[in-house]
Amino acid sequence: MSSEHLSGLDPEHGDAGSPPSFPRLDAEGMPAGSVGADDAEDDAARQDPGPSLLLPGLVTVLGLVLLTQQLVELIRMVPAPGQPRPMNGPVLAAALALGGFSLTRLLQLLGFVTGRRRREAAGETLREVPWQLEDAHSLHAVWVIAVGASIALMGLLGLWSLLDGQPSGLEPGWPLLLAGGAVALVGRLAWQRTTAGWTDHGEGR
Repeated sequence: MSSEHLSGLDPEHGDAGSPPSFPRLDAEGMPAGSVGADDAEDDAARQDPGPSLLLPGLVTVLGLVLLTQQLVELIRMVPAPGQPRPMNGPVLAAALALGGFSLTRLLQLLGFVTGRRRREAAGETLREVPWQLEDAHSLHAVWVIAVGASIALMGLLGLWSLLDGQPSGLEPGWPLLLAGGAVALVGRLAWQRTTAGWTDHGEGR
C-alpha cells in the first residue's frame, strides 16, 4: 500500500477528509455577489410598495387607547344594585383596536387600486406591485367582516336581554347591531371593488 493511501490522500481528488464548501448567501437567500441577487434588488426597487402602513397603525393605537380608557372607567364604575355595567363603549373600543387596522388598510388598498386605474386610463405607465399587495385586501376584508359580525352579535344579545327583561349591559342593542352591520357591509363592498380593480388590471386573484 502506498504512502499516499496511508495518509488518507487521493492523488486525483485531493484530501478526502476535508468538509464540503458551500456558497455564502446574502439576506435574500441568494449566493452573495450573484447576478440573481442583483436582479432581485432591481425588481424590488422598480415595484410600487403601495400605501404606507402608518395610518392603519395609528388607528390601532387609537383603538388601544380608547379601550384602555373604557376598561379603567368600567372598573371604577359602581353600578346601581341589580344593574350591570354598560358594555357598549368597551365593545366598540375593542372592535376599533382589533379591526381598525384591517378596515383602514382595506380602504387604503381600495383607494390605491382606484388611483392606478385612473392613471392607467390616462395613459400613464404604472410600476408593478408585489403579489402580496394584490392579495392583502382579501385577508383584511375577511377580518373586517368577522369583526363587524361580532359587533352585530353583541347587538343581538343586547336586544334579547332588553326583551327578556334581564339587563346585560348591552342594551338597547340596536346601535351595536347597526354599527356591526355597517362595518361588515363596508368590508364586503370594499373587498368586491378592490378585487374588481385588480382584475381589470389583469393583476388580481
